[in-house]
Amino acid sequence: MIEEDDSFDSLFAEEDEPIAESTQNEQVWKILLVDDEQDIHSAIRLALDNFTYEGKKIKFFDAYSGEEAKQILQENADIALILLDVVMETSHAGLDFVKFIRNDLQNHFIRVVLWTGQPGYAPKKDVILSYEINDYKTKTDLTDDNIFTAVLASIRAYNAIMTVESYRQNLEQKVIERTKTIEEQKKKIVDSISYAEKIQRSILPSQEVFSKYFPESFILFKPRDVVSGDFYWLSQVDENVIFVATADCTGHGVPGAFMSMIGNTLLNEIVATKEVQSPASILSQLNAGIIDALTKHTNSEDAQTDGMDITLCKIDLHNNIIELATANHVLLVYSHNMMHVVEGNYESIGGIFSMRKAPEFKNVSIPIEPRMRIYMFSDGIQDQFGGPKNEKFTRARLEKLLLDTTSLPIKEQGKKVEQEFTVWKEGKAQLDDVLLLGIQF
Repeated sequence: MIEEDDSFDSLFAEEDEPIAESTQNEQVWKILLVDDEQDIHSAIRLALDNFTYEGKKIKFFDAYSGEEAKQILQENADIALILLDVVMETSHAGLDFVKFIRNDLQNHFIRVVLWTGQPGYAPKKDVILSYEINDYKTKTDLTDDNIFTAVLASIRAYNAIMTVESYRQNLEQKVIERTKTIEEQKKKIVDSISYAEKIQRSILPSQEVFSKYFPESFILFKPRDVVSGDFYWLSQVDENVIFVATADCTGHGVPGAFMSMIGNTLLNEIVATKEVQSPASILSQLNAGIIDALTKHTNSEDAQTDGMDITLCKIDLHNNIIELATANHVLLVYSHNMMHVVEGNYESIGGIFSMRKAPEFKNVSIPIEPRMRIYMFSDGIQDQFGGPKNEKFTRARLEKLLLDTTSLPIKEQGKKVEQEFTVWKEGKAQLDDVLLLGIQF
């Protein structure tokens, strides 16, 4: 009797893990004897009469031809070992059977020991290399010891393979379950973000609403992710005074979208509720509101560095004047066939610097002239890498593009800019949220 191989078991020991089904549920090792000589069958059975490994004995299946062996194997997929004669009904019947096992059945678990009484039909090295054979012997080598050794080595190998396969299947099942869990979690996150997008879209003025106040206008708004850290804002004080703003919050995606919600809410509160109408004063109060919102429950040393850059325009249609204030933004004004850059403050809203010393925002006034156009934008377009040299689009290129397309109706101009931006970033990931507003008076 063969003693249990403790050193082998220790390699794969793990609590509560299943072992291979064929070595757990079956109480025998199944061996298929394939030889056209009855004496060989009898000799093998006799040599292995008392064989036991891992507490299990052998159950023999007898086949006297390759075709008969195929039938038995198709009915018993958990056979551990095949002792196979090469020359039976044909000179290569045994090798054809091995091909059937490995190629047709795609079974690479069963161990195979070949033997032949005519070695010339199947050279040893070629057979083992080509057909995944565990051992190869001539019939003159089939002594009791050789049979016992070949069978023990093969069954050990089969047991090891099936144990590893069991762990592989168990791991594969765990991967499937984890993947399913991840997919479910991903779906919940995507659904939540999609719902957040609906909320954000409902707060932003639609193109239809925007066109009600500015019939000749366009909005180019392309979040990098589903929701955006860029936002635009519109508020009508009376029939002649309209506030318009474009803002670029720190971050993008969900964090940026939260900041945009805070900014939108504060602007509504300052203008609609507090009735502040000076753009510079509005930005000052917005700066204080952002800092308060982000530092209310923390010490100033731990304050967030989040904030936003913004352009805020007060459009007075009665007096034909635009009064604006900016925080690290500029306004582009097209008039008299030229593009002008209007600058305000370079400090941002919120952030560590504005928290240390509140910026003194200033108002800038611009007269409204017939067919004048203004452009308010975030840095998403100008910072986008692309083009033949994989470089930034740059603000200079944006200004030139706008200047070169002013002959187009402004809505068509917006489509042209979007088209140029799409071509520019082709094959490259969008790096930031994109926002550009164009208004013609």
